[in-house]
Amino acid sequence: MQKITARQVVLIGMTYVINTTMLNVPSQLITRASQHAFICYLLSAVLVLLMLYLLTRSSRRFPEQNLFESLKSRFPAVGRVILILYILFFFMILVRDIRIISDFTNVVLLPLTPILISSLCITATVIYIARGGARTVLGITELYGPIIIIVFALMPIIAFRDFDFGLMRPLFHVNWRKVTEGSWISVSYIGQMLILPFIFSSKDYKFKHGVYSMLFAMALLVGAIIMVILLLGVEVSERMMYPTYELVRQLRITDFLDRFDLIVVAIWFPSVLLNLAISLYIICYGMKLVIPSVSGKMMAAPIGLLAFSCGFWFYSNSIQLFNFNEEWTLIALFFILVLPLVIFLIHRPAKNADRKGHSGNVALEKGTRK
Repeated sequence: MQKITARQVVLIGMTYVINTTMLNVPSQLITRASQHAFICYLLSAVLVLLMLYLLTRSSRRFPEQNLFESLKSRFPAVGRVILILYILFFFMILVRDIRIISDFTNVVLLPLTPILISSLCITATVIYIARGGARTVLGITELYGPIIIIVFALMPIIAFRDFDFGLMRPLFHVNWRKVTEGSWISVSYIGQMLILPFIFSSKDYKFKHGVYSMLFAMALLVGAIIMVILLLGVEVSERMMYPTYELVRQLRITDFLDRFDLIVVAIWFPSVLLNLAISLYIICYGMKLVIPSVSGKMMAAPIGLLAFSCGFWFYSNSIQLFNFNEEWTLIALFFILVLPLVIFLIHRPAKNADRKGHSGNVALEKGTRK
């Protein structure tokens, strides 16, 4: 893998969290927590950061390796089982996101195009990006990550005159039971931030990078859902499938540029494809570690097409996918909460000072132990 910079780590974590979350989650959070929907994101972020800290500590045991590599090397059997479980987890995320983006494209952008055609084009593009490997994924992230941040930073300035701050009332009367229900929905999406220690070694990735990435992601997600409430209101936005897109459609700069949403979608859509490519890249990378004789690049096409098929096999329509978010959290918490705790217990940094400072070679640690 090429030289990794801190900016790339921060941007890839932020990008992997915000794109599909911003599209699929806000309506459900507003339905449950009303004007306090933004708190749901914050509660989920606290839990995910705690798990991210434990995984970061675990990855420091072998600084030259990421968690996938070190688990496989140190625990050949158990490590492969954990690796396969996470491959299945990211595969389910890929299937879900392909169906989300395909439905959005069919409903909003290309209503006259058959959904199978548009989703196949999306899948083919994602396969092409993933086959380019880490260099391609990181390069696209560096291009679109800052642009997304700039665009969403400008949106409050453009829409400020149309905000109705009365729609946030009562601000301090929080129904914590409803907020907790909303956090249950959002934690599975925010938890995708845990990807960082699995693909970056601890010499390239530090916990502070995860914190910065989470701060950027929370700023964008919280800012977007607050703007939705201030512009559309709770009663309207909770009845919409894609309230964030409706927010963008309401933006007007001048009479000449009254379709600002086309610009935002043109910038946002490639970054969503990047989201899918990251999931596919992780799956292929994990398959390469489990079965060394398999080419990760050659696996991109069959795995991508399998995910495309499963997207229409698992979910008959977008409403079913939308409602599955409650059950999906129950599955995702096993990978976000349970497995990180298990990894920390069996793989946390050694207390013996003689084991510290080695180059990440598992054989060296075994020799030191003898």
